[in-house]
Amino acid sequence: MKKWLLLALLCASLAADPLSLAQLIDIGLKNNPETTKSWSAVKRAQAQIGVAQSDYYPAIGVQGKLTHGRDVKFVNGPEVVFTNYGADLALSYVLFDFGERKAGVAATRDALSAAKWSSDFAIQKVMFQVSESYYEYLSAQEQLKTKKSSLQDAEGVRDAAEDLFKAGLKSERDQAVSRATVAELQMDLAGARAASEIAYGKLLMALGLPMSEKIEVQIAGEPKKESVGDLVAAAEEKRADVLAMKATLSEMHERVKKSRRGPRPKLKLMGQGGWMEYAKHRDRGYNYTAGVTLDIPLFKGFENTYLKRVALADEEITAAELKALQEAVALEVLTYSSSVKAAEETLSWSDQFLEEATKSYDAALESYKAGLSSIFDLVQTQRMLSDARMKKTQARTKWLVSLAELAFATGSLEK
Repeated sequence: MKKWLLLALLCASLAADPLSLAQLIDIGLKNNPETTKSWSAVKRAQAQIGVAQSDYYPAIGVQGKLTHGRDVKFVNGPEVVFTNYGADLALSYVLFDFGERKAGVAATRDALSAAKWSSDFAIQKVMFQVSESYYEYLSAQEQLKTKKSSLQDAEGVRDAAEDLFKAGLKSERDQAVSRATVAELQMDLAGARAASEIAYGKLLMALGLPMSEKIEVQIAGEPKKESVGDLVAAAEEKRADVLAMKATLSEMHERVKKSRRGPRPKLKLMGQGGWMEYAKHRDRGYNYTAGVTLDIPLFKGFENTYLKRVALADEEITAAELKALQEAVALEVLTYSSSVKAAEETLSWSDQFLEEATKSYDAALESYKAGLSSIFDLVQTQRMLSDARMKKTQARTKWLVSLAELAFATGSLEK
């Protein structure tokens, strides 16, 4: 209940002004369940280090006992019925084990490093999801606006056709064509409204907010452009999932070392002290033992052999996964860097397409009003203008998303 109250207060404080992309990312990092899972994994890995380090401390325990029995010393001999009770304090401490504990602690530390890198990658994924959903939502909003603008153009054509028909300069066919165009754009507008609502829902999901939440977002600014070559060069060093996999491989290597050192002898310090009272004889006494033991495993059903094979197999699997991930990252960088170049070129051409389509439509409208061109020529130029607006919006969105994809692929999304 407290969590939802804090969330409501946060959203209420931010609802007054449109939210920037940075603010949306901040909300997503606070509320998206992926960040909670990743931080919990880090806390778990930290606790595992403490578990592994516990082997460096002595084991101390207290054992209480109550015994009642009957003892016959020999056939037809005297029998003894006794009751005794007491307590023992036992201590056990491993002095030397050929590095098994050290390898175990090193493995858990590598596991913690992997968990931290995985957490960083989860944060980058949330940032990318929020950015992508934000750009897609803005694109859907822009497309909705272009549909409305195209509808206004079509309604202007329809009004011009009706005025010319009333003046006896055009036939009724022109009215039918212009009305059909308006109806077609009304259908497109309904689809654009639905797409905008769906994009808004995806944005809320990326932010970790309920679907009933109402927020306003700012228009995207121009992102900082950097050299594609610099981003590609940084991929191997900054990609968090690659670094996490490298840490996991190091962990597997330490586990192999631990499995190899597990069967080796162990030198232990043993100690025990206690107190015993004999109820019947009303006697009591103290006892203690202390010494050093050398534990040399000889045979345990081939368990150690197969544990070592399991550790070696895990190491080989992790190494193969790391290689596959590095190849996949290289392909992603190549793909998204090419997409950025194509998107930049497409965006440039979409500007020229929109400019020329606008000129063509304005000229066609004037020509139609002057009775020099047909309704079909005007509708064609109007559709070209509508298409140019859509392509402009799509090109800008593709460019923004491709930049975010490339930054995510190279581990540079935080920039």
